[in-house]
Amino acid sequence: MPFTATPRGLTLPDLTDDVRSVDVCFGEQRVWSIDLLDRGEAPTQALPWPAVLRPHLAGHTEVVLRRSGDGGELGRASVSFSEHPHETRVVDAEGIPLAINKWGRLGKTLEAGNVGVQERILDRTEEVVAHLVEMGLRPFVVGGTLLGGVREGALLPHDDDADVAYLSEFTNPADVAREGFAVGHRLQRLGYELVRHSATHMQLYFRSDSGSVDHYVDVFTAFFTDDGNINQPFHVRGPLREDQMLPFGTVSIAGRDFPTPADPDAWLVINYDENWRTPIPGYHLGTPRSTSRRFQSWFGSYHFKRDFWNEFYEGTAEAGDPDARWAAHGEWILRQNASLTAPVLLELGAGSGALSARLRAQRPAAGREPGRRVIASDYSTYALAVERARAEQTAEADRFEVAHLNLLRTLSLDVFRRLGATGAVDIVANHVLEQINQPARANALRLIRMALRSGGSAVATVHGQHAPDVSFDDPTTWHLSTFDLAREAKALGLGVEFESLGDVPDEPDRRSYGARFTLAETHLPQKEISMKQRLKRLAMRARPSGTRAELDALTERVHELENELDEYRRDSLRVAELLDLAEQRLTPGDAQASGAGSVPAADRDHEPKAGE
Repeated sequence: MPFTATPRGLTLPDLTDDVRSVDVCFGEQRVWSIDLLDRGEAPTQALPWPAVLRPHLAGHTEVVLRRSGDGGELGRASVSFSEHPHETRVVDAEGIPLAINKWGRLGKTLEAGNVGVQERILDRTEEVVAHLVEMGLRPFVVGGTLLGGVREGALLPHDDDADVAYLSEFTNPADVAREGFAVGHRLQRLGYELVRHSATHMQLYFRSDSGSVDHYVDVFTAFFTDDGNINQPFHVRGPLREDQMLPFGTVSIAGRDFPTPADPDAWLVINYDENWRTPIPGYHLGTPRSTSRRFQSWFGSYHFKRDFWNEFYEGTAEAGDPDARWAAHGEWILRQNASLTAPVLLELGAGSGALSARLRAQRPAAGREPGRRVIASDYSTYALAVERARAEQTAEADRFEVAHLNLLRTLSLDVFRRLGATGAVDIVANHVLEQINQPARANALRLIRMALRSGGSAVATVHGQHAPDVSFDDPTTWHLSTFDLAREAKALGLGVEFESLGDVPDEPDRRSYGARFTLAETHLPQKEISMKQRLKRLAMRARPSGTRAELDALTERVHELENELDEYRRDSLRVAELLDLAEQRLTPGDAQASGAGSVPAADRDHEPKAGE
């Protein structure tokens, strides 16, 4: 089968078994790499253009298929995506080439077009490693940085960041998480722009003169557990002896030495697989579900779908209202004005800030003093930028406030104190509760409960039916039934009154509804049988009619689940966050200097940054 390319996609040629990965290039620029052993499209060889590339598919280009690693050409075809006379370019606003990265998103790479970026990344990596050493930690390079150094003596050309970890002395997840928070605070006090993905994964942003992100340095925590495994969330977990980790060795990357595990080969096998020496630019990390569940339970996932919302609001500050699709049901919230009488109103997931602006400009309801304080909150960096732009363009009398709020964090429950909101507070949420996951929704409901207890009110709009094209990748297609919302609210001492809302033209049959929250009496639940006990009973009930092999397999799986459940320690993360919060509040002068000079009061008191 020959290689072909059309405006709709491409067809791979017949390839030999030794071709593990291929690069798709537009002319000389690599825009996409495909791991042939990890393609969900198999067995077909026809591939549509990825959605992230489609906005750039205009004009014409020569599509070249190359073998990853040595660049050997496997085929080429001319394609015209549109009648535009220019050549197709996949670049950012500054003209820097982009390619699909290992997360399936477009990002800058180290290959070409971004002059000096490799040196800048290495400069920053050396700087971060030095700061971690000054903190008394044991840093070393991991991930793609370690792989590139060991395999090629350089940063991987298809990568867009550097990966650093520090080896913790703790083995208990709660202690590891608490240490991770403390390290993040100190890095912020040193002036770094920090985006926190979890308690043990931080990303440091470094921007160009124009303000766009030039590159990243990821900082992870690594630690041993009592079972003999080394752990480095979000992905690495496997057996490793301490003498394979310490004392650290070194690896030379572009002539600079960086610390590595004593046995880097063993680490790379755990991080990737036995084939780590083979270049596979399109490689996707396949994290075992048990590892993913364990790390999320221990350390959280504070970045869940944030990239989706960043892309949703990116570049929309002057391009109309991206939240227009939810405006119709925002009218229902505006009609609740008579019950929203608190002097402070907090909008959860405010997006573009359009509804907050209208709530701020709304005439006071009876019983409410004029000049209600309206706060638009979100966790998306780009949404917050759009909100700020809207607020700045609003007349002073109707200007609303903008605040970062990450509902995935227990720290979000401190928002009223952080914002100085005393007395009664109202909360509104326009199509937010169905577009977040259960842990975030639980914190949203806790904030609603706090608002009701303060004397305020809380209302929300929700889609009760998923979209026809529902996808896990697109939260706007999700739903939350009235039954599930009522059940989750009841568990937190809340009642809910529902009102059916009409469909909007672009989203019919979503069974949308409005929700008014009330305080309800709570009843202590009867003692439930633990999952561990249920699994044991299941094994005891296994009928002899099954084969011995089936019974042995079931018993083995039960033991695996028991061990896994014992290790989850689902409350350890919350304990660590609450300890961190208490320390920040009770000891505002903690480690202020850290060699960074004067520190703003907000940082000393740990006001969350936009990325947290």
